[in-house]
Amino acid sequence: MHNGERFLREALDSVLGQTYRDLELIVVDDGSTDSTPSILGSYADERLHVIALPRVGLVEALNRGVGRARGRFIARMDADDGSLPLRIERQAELLDRRGEVGLVATWVAVVDEQGREFERRVLPGRHADLRRRLLLRNPFQHGSVMFRREVFDRVGPYRDDYGHNEDYDLWRRVARTYELATVPEVLYRYRVHGAAVTQVSPDRVRLRELLRDELWREFDTAAYGVRDTAVRLRGYRRGDRRVYEGVVADQRALAREAFGRRRYALAAEALFVSLIAWR
Repeated sequence: MHNGERFLREALDSVLGQTYRDLELIVVDDGSTDSTPSILGSYADERLHVIALPRVGLVEALNRGVGRARGRFIARMDADDGSLPLRIERQAELLDRRGEVGLVATWVAVVDEQGREFERRVLPGRHADLRRRLLLRNPFQHGSVMFRREVFDRVGPYRDDYGHNEDYDLWRRVARTYELATVPEVLYRYRVHGAAVTQVSPDRVRLRELLRDELWREFDTAAYGVRDTAVRLRGYRRGDRRVYEGVVADQRALAREAFGRRRYALAAEALFVSLIAWR
């Protein structure tokens, strides 16, 4: 964080109040000049550790924080967001239970400055659908993710090769070797407010598209599987309607983009699945 005084106590309390108690909270203060240091100094919880840095930037701050961590699992959060009490417990339980999963995200509530929810972002639960969504966009809110430390050591660190798409770049490297997963509960609160810094520059867009081009080159069209995709869609249809509609929309988007990239077999398969999904 940098100059995070406004929502800092709320963020800290949301982590220190987790039902999963065996954790350490590493706060990376990237050169704050407001009251952030004094707020941090007011906490006596021995689980709280502060790394005070000069202004080094997000990627370096992230890597310094992960480097300090001692746990098997790493979760990240911004200083203006919040984690619901069961967040760490639910994600750690999934990683303990499913050894093939390298990264797990949660559903997200988007809130305003007063903490009022105005949007809910849901995700499919299956690795194949999450990996395909990577072809279209970054599917995960960065702060909602937990990953294994050993996975990060193998595929990391965070890199600035793609500008402010360091998280998107990490997810695609994880997905090459490990499965992605979702806890289908709203366990993270992402705050949108006037002082939030959002890096949406032409350079970020250009580098994001470069990353997506690489993802498309790596994707094996033969792995799409019409039957398997249709079966998963039927499963989603019996659950949360928003998840189902999102995965159907993904098939249409895949069809359009695959056609534009001259991946005609994939375009035909994805279009077929999107059409039969509503039957």
